[in-house]
Order: sequence, then structure tokens, then C-alpha cells
Amino acid sequence: MVAAVAVTAVFAALAYRLGMVSAGGAAGGMVIGTLVYAGLGAPGFAVLALFVVGGSLLTRLGYERKRRSGTAEARGGRRGAKNALANGGVAVACALLASATPYGEGFAAAFVAALGAAFADTAESEIGQLAGGSPRLITTMQKVRPGTDGAVSLAGTLAGVAAAGITAALGAVLGLAGELAPVAAAAFLGTVVDSLIGALAPRIGNELTNVSGTLAAAGAAFVLIGWF
Repeated sequence: MVAAVAVTAVFAALAYRLGMVSAGGAAGGMVIGTLVYAGLGAPGFAVLALFVVGGSLLTRLGYERKRRSGTAEARGGRRGAKNALANGGVAVACALLASATPYGEGFAAAFVAALGAAFADTAESEIGQLAGGSPRLITTMQKVRPGTDGAVSLAGTLAGVAAAGITAALGAVLGLAGELAPVAAAAFLGTVVDSLIGALAPRIGNELTNVSGTLAAAGAAFVLIGWF
């Protein structure tokens, strides 16, 4: 735990200094990072760092253009505590269960899938908005305005597939996800669930849809890999 706190404190301070997160986001990220490090060690923290750094870079990509169109993240793209907990809460649970139950491999894969879904969801949103065009509502395929809950686009979907694959590949290299393809598929499935909930129940808020998407990805990892 001493090593976990030390590493995550440095990372959180750096993320705040670089404008990736707000003060609340840094605090929330430190809690999440400490628990992930405690559960899955440096490999788990590396996958978490991929999401944090990669997601921040995608948010900043073409930020002024997205701001002018009204689709950019608030606070200059700095993520807050709610965002950190919504995207990382399920992953934290999986990391802790990986170290505390006989199903360590299964929960480690679920951890990677959950963060893969969070990263893929960010990639879909940020790249889709930057690419422009008219996205379509996932439930009806009707054209909607960029930034609409449940909207999907070809560019965004391809970006999501790439982000899910990159996360699963890193997890596989680090020994957390033995089966790359099922974990990547589970991560992408989480973004589909996220979009469906966003389209069917937009009033529940972005945080709850993020939790639902990452939870679906974690559960799908178990089903696709066949541990349970």
C-alpha cells in the first residue's frame, strides 16, 4: 500500500499539473489508482494510466473546434471526481476481487475490459465529434446532432474498436488478459451498452451510463472467455 500510495500520488499530481484532471479528479484518481495498484500491482496501474493519459489526449485533440461546436468537455477538458469514479469504479472492484478471490484471472480480464470500455467510449465520443458529419441514434439510425446521447458514427466506432483493442493488447502483454480478442470484444460491447442506455434513457446522466457500460464490459469478459 505504501508503494501504491506513493506511485499514484505522483501520477495524480502530474495529471493535475498538466491539466488532465481537476483537483477533485486528481483526488478521485488517486483513490482509484491506489486501490488498483493494491489489487493488481504495476500491470493494473499501467492499464489505468493508458486510459487516463489516452483519454485526456483525445479530449484535447481539436478541443477548440469541439468547443466552438458546443460538444467539448467542460473545464477545458479536465476530468472531475465524478468522471473518475464513473469510469473507474467497476475496474477498482474487479482489481480488488482479482486479488481476494479464487477467480483472479477472470477478474483481471474483467478489469481490462472495463477500462477498455471506458477508453473506447471516450475515443468514440471525441473522435466522432471531431470527424464531423451527422451521427445517427443507435436505436433508430436517425440522424441527430453531434453530442446527442446514444449517437454513433463510423469514425467514432472505428476509434472505439481501436481503443478497445489497444487496451486489451496492453492487458495481454502485461499478463492480465490471456485472451486478447474476447477481452477487446467485451470492451467494445460495453460501449454499445453505453450508447443504448444513452439513447433509451438520456435523463439518467452520463455517469450512470458510464458505470453501466463498464459493468457490461466486465460481465461480458467472463461470458466470452468462459470462466463462469
